[in-house]
Formats: sequence, structure tokens, C-alpha cells
Amino acid sequence: MEEPKSLHIAKKIPARAEEILDYVNHVIDDLEMQVPLNLEVKRNIKLILVELVTNSIKHSNDNDALIRVSFDHPTLTIQKVDKGLQIEFESQSQQIPFVEINKTIQVSFSKRKKQHIKVLDQYQFEFIDAYKEGMSLTEIPEHFGLYIITMASDRFIYQHDPNLKENRFIVNLTLNE
Repeated sequence: MEEPKSLHIAKKIPARAEEILDYVNHVIDDLEMQVPLNLEVKRNIKLILVELVTNSIKHSNDNDALIRVSFDHPTLTIQKVDKGLQIEFESQSQQIPFVEINKTIQVSFSKRKKQHIKVLDQYQFEFIDAYKEGMSLTEIPEHFGLYIITMASDRFIYQHDPNLKENRFIVNLTLNE
């Protein structure tokens, strides 16, 4: 199969949890019709899609939330776009809008779990893999979706636009042959 120079897929996110598996399978099928995927990459894409869609169903009240998949060889980009409130961290963590830019900091989404992020601008940050000490993707409890996406991808960025009240979760994967 010859890889396309570019590819764009946009699908509205389902409103109910019982629709997640069918949704993910449809996105993967559409992607595989144009881009060859090895088993590991396909597994990681499924993990990423499940977590992004679950996050949307759980945290967004946007009926028009969608997943956009684009491919520009060799980079596959998966974006979740929804309207709503920005990510908030536990009270002891720094909050958006950030003051110190281009700095790696530790934030908390819960009392027990810390996440390293790199602040890219006032309203955008990149998730940093804090588990490089040897923990594998299979050892993280399933409900830690942001950690799963971080580990399953090459790059994971969150961006909030306060004017549009829009959130973007941007995931990049490099597809090697």
C-alpha cells in the first residue's frame, strides 16, 4: 500500500460510553485503509483514542466534540477538540494561565498522582513522561488516561483557547516503516 502524502479524518465523538469501541474501530478502519499500521502502533492509537473519547464523555458537555486525525508522513496527529472549561490542577499546583514559560514543572490532577509538564505558553503545555524509570504502559492503572496517552505517544500537548473556550489535546506519533 502506498502511503498518502496527507490524510485528514474528522469524526464527532459519541455521547455514550457504550459507543466508544465502535467509534475507535471505525477511526482505525478509516486510517488503515490509507496508512499501513503495525500492531504496536495500532495498539497505541487505540489506547489514545479510547482515552481521548472517554475524557470527552466524562469531562466535556460539548455535543460537537470531535477527533481529528491527520497524517503527514511520517507523523500521525490525533486531536481531540471540545468546548469547555480548561484543565484544572489540584490547588497546590500552578494553574492556567501560566506565568513562567518554557519551564518543566510538576502538577497534580489528584492528591496521589503527579504529572510533569513543560509549559509552552500561557495556555499550552506538553505532557512529559514521568515514568522513564522503568514503569511500563501495562503497569499503569487504566483510569490514568493522561498518563496512558503520554506513554503511548511521541508527544502529547494540551492547549486551551480562553477566547473560544476551546480545548485541544494534540497527540503525535511517528510512524516508522
